[in-house]
Amino acid sequence: MSNPYQQQPPDPYGYGPPQQPYAAPQYPQPMPQQPGYGYPQPPVPAPTPNNLAVAAMVLGFLSILICFYGALLGPVGLGLGIAGLNRARQTGTGRSQAIGGMVLSVLGILIGIAGVVFYSTVADLSENY
Repeated sequence: MSNPYQQQPPDPYGYGPPQQPYAAPQYPQPMPQQPGYGYPQPPVPAPTPNNLAVAAMVLGFLSILICFYGALLGPVGLGLGIAGLNRARQTGTGRSQAIGGMVLSVLGILIGIAGVVFYSTVADLSENY
């Protein structure tokens, strides 16, 4: 075996390409593995989005932003969140969005009720003075 750090002498006959002393080792490429004894598996379709859960989250967010009307949008968002959660059990997508929409809707309902109570209290106090 020759020393890899030593320069190889040139070919005396001039045949063949010059050899590189520090070439990167060539490893064999792994063969792609296909399950099922060489038969390709059918492609898996992309999961469909849970539109009810998305609508519940949007309405829950809007019920918080619109304080006084939150008591009106909140129950609709809560109903859509429950329907979205049922659909998430069937399809496996949108569970966290449905739960988030339900939580935001309940918060919107509570903020709307607190706003109505605050407004009626302020109106009663202003009538007495």
